[in-house]
Amino acid sequence: DSDWVLHKKILNFCQVVNHKGETIGKLIESCLLEWVIDKVFSITIDNASSNDGAISYIMKRLRSWKTLILEGELLHMRCCAHVINLIVNEGLKEMHDSIACVRNAVRYVRSSPKRLIKFKTCVEQETIDCKALVCLYVPTRWNSTYLMLEHALKFEKAFQILEEKELDYQDYFAEDEHGKKKIGPPSNYDWKNVEVFVMFLKVFYNVTNKISGFLYVTANSFFHEMWGINDLLIGWSNEHNSILRNMAINMKSKYDKYWGSIEKINKLVFLAVVLDPRYKLDYVGFCFGSIHDDATVKVLVDGIQAYLMRLYNCYKSQIDGFAFRNDL
Repeated sequence: DSDWVLHKKILNFCQVVNHKGETIGKLIESCLLEWVIDKVFSITIDNASSNDGAISYIMKRLRSWKTLILEGELLHMRCCAHVINLIVNEGLKEMHDSIACVRNAVRYVRSSPKRLIKFKTCVEQETIDCKALVCLYVPTRWNSTYLMLEHALKFEKAFQILEEKELDYQDYFAEDEHGKKKIGPPSNYDWKNVEVFVMFLKVFYNVTNKISGFLYVTANSFFHEMWGINDLLIGWSNEHNSILRNMAINMKSKYDKYWGSIEKINKLVFLAVVLDPRYKLDYVGFCFGSIHDDATVKVLVDGIQAYLMRLYNCYKSQIDGFAFRNDL
């Protein structure tokens, strides 16, 4: 607003009768018409194929309204949080038994009030100073796996006491689950692996929280986070720890699918950094230089600079046209 305070507004909340791209596009169009909005610079949306159809429909409408910027080249911004979600889930496909051990241990504790009381007794016995207790995970949300492991790690000694003193806890892991014995209880080896997983997932958890913020500007932070993740995955792909290495290799493959080349990334990611007075074009070139030779870096940087000039000239022509009409 006039005081430079960022606002988040929900213009409409409606039911979508089907997931066809044209249906979604028409709903967006009706919302824009209702609010008399005819200028849309970009739309952030996830990677479902139906959303590609919705973007194509909106692009046609904006073109007919003569408000489409650069023929819609910047219109479709892939949701960075969604891409990170896909990358992490790719790594978790190689989910280690150690995670299953801890998950089953947490399930035991949270399965009844009586068991939770027993666990709290073990926590008190070990004088663990932590107000939050262990939490269950949600299968469809990887960040809940991170939170579950992070919390459980703080209570490692309490789980060990529980295993030593409670026969019911030991019997729980002997029970059949879909015709198989439950994995667990977690050993010292499992807890060491969990430490690695927590360190690994914490990076992506923090990045997701940062780029999902709505009380501050995030457009200029996407490039930094993308580049940071790329460097981490390259480093972890050469780790001695085979679990971490395999997860990183799988995730790097998924990363490259969406962000592996400049052509796959909406140019706004780079332009936002160039327009940030703390970094500008030289910083983007510096980052490119970490993985490309000088000749390639020059081509990439020149391309971004040319794109910025195209965007500038696009707005300049609109302003010049507006001034000309006023003179008439």
